[in-house]
Amino acid sequence: MDDDLDELAWLKLDDVSQTVDVSEIEHMYQTLELEEARIEVEISDCVDHRASVDMRLAQLSALHKRVEATHLLVKPMQQTIDATAGNAGVISGHVRELDQERVKLEHALNTVRETVELKERLSELLTAMEARDVDRAATLVHEYGTTSSDTLDSPFIPFAAPDSSQPPRDIISAATKELVERVTFMFDAAVESNNTREISRCFRLFPQLGETQRGLDAYSEFLCAAITDKTRLGQVHVSYALRVTRLFEAIASVVDSHFALVEQYYGKGYVLRVIQRLQMEGARRACLVLDFFEEERQVKRRLAQIQQADVARPWVPPRPSVKAKADLDDGISDVDFKDIASILAEVVLIGRQVAAFDRFLESRAQPEALLLLDDPEAQRRVFLSSEAIGKLVPLSTGQNTMHVDEQTGLVAHTQLTSRIEWLTCTYVAFETFCVKRSMAKAMSLDDTDALSGWDGAVSSDLEARAQGPPAGTVQTSSCVGDVFFVAKTSLEHAVAVQQAEAVEAVAQCVLEAVGEFVRVMEQRAAEKWADGAGVQRRILVSLNNLDLANVYLQKMVDELRVRLDSEWARASDAVKSRGRNAIDSLSALSSKLLQAQQHSIDQLSSMLLKPWMRSILQHSYRDIKYVLSDEEFNDVQSDNLFQQRFELRVRKLGHQLRPRLLPTTYALVVESMCVCLVYDWERAIRQSKFNMLGGMMFEKDVRFVQLCLEREANGVLRARFARLVQMARVVAEPVDAVSVAGVDKDVRAMLANRVDMVQQN
Repeated sequence: MDDDLDELAWLKLDDVSQTVDVSEIEHMYQTLELEEARIEVEISDCVDHRASVDMRLAQLSALHKRVEATHLLVKPMQQTIDATAGNAGVISGHVRELDQERVKLEHALNTVRETVELKERLSELLTAMEARDVDRAATLVHEYGTTSSDTLDSPFIPFAAPDSSQPPRDIISAATKELVERVTFMFDAAVESNNTREISRCFRLFPQLGETQRGLDAYSEFLCAAITDKTRLGQVHVSYALRVTRLFEAIASVVDSHFALVEQYYGKGYVLRVIQRLQMEGARRACLVLDFFEEERQVKRRLAQIQQADVARPWVPPRPSVKAKADLDDGISDVDFKDIASILAEVVLIGRQVAAFDRFLESRAQPEALLLLDDPEAQRRVFLSSEAIGKLVPLSTGQNTMHVDEQTGLVAHTQLTSRIEWLTCTYVAFETFCVKRSMAKAMSLDDTDALSGWDGAVSSDLEARAQGPPAGTVQTSSCVGDVFFVAKTSLEHAVAVQQAEAVEAVAQCVLEAVGEFVRVMEQRAAEKWADGAGVQRRILVSLNNLDLANVYLQKMVDELRVRLDSEWARASDAVKSRGRNAIDSLSALSSKLLQAQQHSIDQLSSMLLKPWMRSILQHSYRDIKYVLSDEEFNDVQSDNLFQQRFELRVRKLGHQLRPRLLPTTYALVVESMCVCLVYDWERAIRQSKFNMLGGMMFEKDVRFVQLCLEREANGVLRARFARLVQMARVVAEPVDAVSVAGVDKDVRAMLANRVDMVQQN
C-alpha cells in the first residue's frame, strides 16, 4: 500500500491526459482504482466511528475553556517572573563586575607585597654588597631573577628602590656586574693559591649570577691546568706512549671526579661544555707529544729507510743447509730494525690509548647530548661555539672545520684528527715492513735441518726390518710458529689501533706473506724423494707445516673476531663491517693451505706411495688364488697369508711414517695410499678367476684391508672401497642369487670371471 501511495504522489493530471501508451494508461488506471478503494475505506471508517469522534470533539471544547481560564490565572505570575528575571540579570552583571574588581585588587595586593619584598631584598642586597658578603648577595640576585615581570613593570616599582634616584633594575644590574667581577677575581685568586674549597665556592656562585658559561669556562681552564700536574713525570727519558697514557688517564680522572659536581650546581647536560674543553686540551697536548715523538724518534728518517728498502719484491728464503746471515739483504741492519720495531710498539700503544680515550669521552658525553637533542636553546648555551673553538686552536693548524656533533656532544675534526691519520699511515708503513722483514727472517732461520729424531731415513725396502725414528721426533719446524706469531701479533696491533684502514692494509700484507710461506712449503714438499734423511725430512716436515698452519690460521681468525667485536663495540656499523671483512678475508688462506697440502700429498703419492702400495699388493698376492675348493677355503680361512702379509707391511710402513707426520697429515697420506691401492687392486682383480668360495674370501680380504687402513688413518675410508665392495659382492653371491641391479658395467663384467657361472652356462 505504501508503494502505491508513493506512486500516486508523483502522478499528475497533465501526465495522465498526455499519456498515449496503452500499458501506461492501464497502469495509471489501476493505480487510481486502488486509491479510490482506499479513500472509500477511510470514509466508511469515519462514518462508523462518528459517535466517538463527536464525543472527543466535545471533550476538546471543554478542555479549551479550562485552558483559557488557566491562562488568565497564570498571566500575572508570568509578568512577575519576567520582572524578576530582568532584575536578576542586572544583579549578575554587578556581581561579575565585583569579581573582576576583586581579582584586580588581589593582583594589586600581590604586586604591592612583592614590591615590598623586593624593596627589602634590594636593601639587603646593598647591605651585603657593602659588607662584601658575596654569597648572600649572589643569593639575593638569584632571587631577584625569580621575580615576575608584572611586578617589575608595575607602577609601584619606583617605591621599591631604597634610593628613588636609581631604578631597581639598574641596582640589580650594577650589583650583578660587580659581583661577577668579585667572584671572578676570587676564583682566579683561589686557583693561584690552589685553594680547592674556595674554587668550589666560586664555581657554585656563577650560575646564581646568571654567568653559566663564564663559570664553566673558568672551571674548565682550572681543570686543564690541573692536568699538567697530574701528567708531570719524574723521569726525563720516558716513552711517549706512557706520556699519552698519563695525559688521557688524567683527563678521564678529572671528568669522573667532577661530573657530579657540575651536574649538581649547573644541571643535567651542562657538563658537556667541560668535557668539550677537556677534549680540546687533550687533543692539543697529545699533538704536542706526537710532534716531539716524531722529532726525537726520527720517524721521518725511518720512513724514508723503509721506502728505500727493497722489501716489496718476492723473497726467496735460503736453503736450510745455508746458515742465515745476520742482516737480510734490504739495506737495513738489525740495529736499525730493532729501532723501527720499538717505534712501532710506541705507535701501537699511542694509537690504542687515543682510541680508548675517544671511547671514554663518547661514553660520558653522548647520554648528556641526548638530553639536549630537542632543545636548541640549551645547546646554544652549553655547546662551544665555532668562535670559542677557534680561540682554543693554534693558528698554525689552519683548521676551520671543527664543530660540535649534536649526537655525541663532542668536538668533531679536532687537531688530533689529522695527527691520527698521520699516526695510522705511519703505523701501516712500519707494520707492513716489520711483517715482511720478520717473516723473511723466520723463513731464513727455519730449523728443519736441526730437528731431532730424523737421523734414520724412511726405508723403501719393506722386506727389511723397519727402523722407526727415535723417540721425541719433532714433526714441525720453527718457521710455521714464527710466521703465524708475526701474523697474529701484527693483526692484534691493527685491531688495537681501531682504524679500519690499518686492519685492511695489515690483513692484505699478512695474506701476501703467508701466501709466500705456502709457496715455499710447496716447493720443499715437491722435492724428489730420495733415501737421504735430509730430503725426506724437508718433504715430510713441509707437509706437517702446512697442516699445522691451517690450525693456527683458524684459531687466529676466531680470536681476532672476538677481539675486534669487544674493542670496537662503540664504533659505527660501517667501520666494524670493514674490520670484520678484513679479518674474514684471512679465511681464504685456509682453502689455499688445504689445496697446497693435498697437492703436495698427491706429488708424494706419485713418487713414493704408489710404488710402495703396488709392491705391498704384489707381495701380498704371491701364491694367492680365488678359485677354491671347500678344503682350500677352510685352510685359507684359518691361515690367510694375504691378510698377514698385507698387515705386516702396512704396519712396517706406518711404523716409519706415523711418528714423522702429524695425525691429520698421516690420515691424508693413508687416504692417498688407499687411492693408489684400490686403483691397482681393481686392475689386478679384473684379471683373476673366481668361484663362489673364492669370491667370499675376496670379500673378506677387502673388508680386512679396509679395516686395516682405517685403523692406520683413525678414520672412515668406506667411500674409497665402495667399488671394490661391489665387485666382491658380485663374485661372492651364489649363482642363482646374483643381482647386478645398481652396479655399473665394469662391475657386472666381473661375472665373466666366475668359473662356476661359466660352467653352468
